[in-house]
Amino acid sequence: MADDAVPKPLELSRYCVPFTPFAGKLEEASVCLVSTAAVRLAGDRPFDTGGDTTWRAIPGDAEAKDLRYDDTHYDHACVDADLNCVFPIDRVRELARDGRVGGLTARHFSLGYSQALRELRERTIPALVREIDRERPGAVLLTGG
Repeated sequence: MADDAVPKPLELSRYCVPFTPFAGKLEEASVCLVSTAAVRLAGDRPFDTGGDTTWRAIPGDAEAKDLRYDDTHYDHACVDADLNCVFPIDRVRELARDGRVGGLTARHFSLGYSQALRELRERTIPALVREIDRERPGAVLLTGG
């Protein structure tokens, strides 16, 4: 195999996953859910399952029954039984009701499936982070799809 035919590693793999240790009290923290499970409000435009670099905002008062998902890249048996397994909005609301977390932010966010890593890194993620920051969350719960 010629050197120019050797596959190059994904560019995104050179970037570290940012992590900030949580130093506050969960009982006082508002939680923002962010998912890559292509979750959206039932009335929102569906995600393109072939590749989609957009995101959807989900109101904090939404319930799992109000949500749908658009993904064909994993086994959906658990999601079909309870969407909370990939977007635990009802469970976090229960934690807030029980005083275990401070509450939920006014908006949550979900992305769809995409292999357009450069566009995600350069456009989608920075715009999404600005929107998440506007919510002023005390904690962000990330879920995958």
